[in-house]
Amino acid sequence: MSSRTVLSRPRLAQGTLLLASMLTIMAGATIAPALVVIEQRFATAPNAEILIGLVLTMHGLFITICSPIMGVLTDRYGRRWVLLGSTVIYAIAGGSGLVVDSLVGILIGRAVLGVAVAGVMVTVTALISDYYDEHKRETVLGRQGAFMSFGGVVLLPLAGVLADIGWRIPFLVYTLALLLLPAMAIALPEPESHPSPEAVDSNNGRTGAVPLGTLGVIVALGLIGQIFFYMIPVQLPFYLESQTGATGSLIGTVLAVSAGAGGITSLTYGRLRRTLRVHDIVVLTFGLMGIGYAVISTNGTLIGIVSGVAIAGCSSGFLITNLNAWIVTVVPAQVRGRALSALTSATFLGQFLSPIAVQPLRSSLGVGATFFSAGLLLGGCAIAIGLLSQFGEWLPSAEREPV
Repeated sequence: MSSRTVLSRPRLAQGTLLLASMLTIMAGATIAPALVVIEQRFATAPNAEILIGLVLTMHGLFITICSPIMGVLTDRYGRRWVLLGSTVIYAIAGGSGLVVDSLVGILIGRAVLGVAVAGVMVTVTALISDYYDEHKRETVLGRQGAFMSFGGVVLLPLAGVLADIGWRIPFLVYTLALLLLPAMAIALPEPESHPSPEAVDSNNGRTGAVPLGTLGVIVALGLIGQIFFYMIPVQLPFYLESQTGATGSLIGTVLAVSAGAGGITSLTYGRLRRTLRVHDIVVLTFGLMGIGYAVISTNGTLIGIVSGVAIAGCSSGFLITNLNAWIVTVVPAQVRGRALSALTSATFLGQFLSPIAVQPLRSSLGVGATFFSAGLLLGGCAIAIGLLSQFGEWLPSAEREPV
């Protein structure tokens, strides 16, 4: 049984991992406010309307595709070098918009950026699971979720200011990733290759056994959760405009409320896991989202909508953080990279599928009734998961040991 990797600079290591986690939210938030200006710049380009839409989604598609590849690379060749290489590629590809002068060139840069984000996401979460024991790990995973959420709160307004200066300026933000390289090289050692004790115990002593059924359930929950949660950034702006006449700046502020609420709840995750099982937190996640959507749909005032957004936003602080913690609890250390990459792919696939899945309901019922229907479905999911976790055999018990 091997000892856990000793960090010579633990505070610097944790700070570096948390800041690196923010690179993932920067990938989309940094460029979103500049889309209108980019559209004006390339209005006469062939297929401009379609290509400009892809500027925001291209990186997500490549994250979905490349995350499993990055998972294999991190398990086979090590976390540290994949993270360092991905960070360099992130800065170059993300910053390419500073020099390229065509929509096709920007899209190529966004595609390569997606490859780099996949590497960063998978390796950072894998390193957190490798460096820290169970209770500390869950606290750090909660902080990771908080940094990602609060990063959105800060970056969305900042990116809007930079976009007003010039359409190329927001791309400069991506190059800031290079500032993390010295800290990564100094504070993040390659973890021990041996599986952790808890990974062995959770697999009945079989260090190579992977609970594929449980992993499939976790990935499915991540996919479904993101399909529902992404209704807020995709569908809510239309509902706000129709119900309150909200302007773009007000819509951005309301969306920031969702991110801020998620950041606050992420900070409570470590403490919450000392008393609740992962299944209970899944029930809480889907339940909060369902209640929030019901409030959004039944109260058309700005205050009512913001209240519903805040409640639903709280669920985002638990969703991926809890599923990541569940994976690293039940999956052996030597294949965690691949397991975490499966959840990463499902997360971005859910974001991609959300508008496609929701559009039929929106077309037939309207946005408000669609939120209400989603709230009912989420409530039903929460009840079903709660019952299955109590009486079904498809989930591990994951009971907490006394602290």
